Amino acid sequence: MLESKIQKQTIDYLLSIGCKVINLKAASRAGNADLVFCYKGLYIEFEMKQPKKDATKLQQIKGRETVKAGGLWFVVHSVEEASEIMLQVDSLFDVED
Repeated sequence: MLESKIQKQTIDYLLSIGCKVINLKAASRAGNADLVFCYKGLYIEFEMKQPKKDATKLQQIKGRETVKAGGLWFVVHSVEEASEIMLQVDSLFDVED
């Protein structure tokens, strides 16, 4: 599946659970995550990749910077994976509506 299709499905999913989503793909600097969003007060970034692909070294560096600054950063390969991550975020951070 194309990364753009995975990204659109993931955006639709995130919007459906109440996230404020910004798609940075068009205006991005090299290495920045594809999706930046706020979910119940948490700052989260998703780097979207096709199945079996991984983030570049620069993307991984930027991801570590996000985590160091207090945000969350994930490489996501499908909307199903995004959903699993968000369930874990709810569980780990005891996030309530």
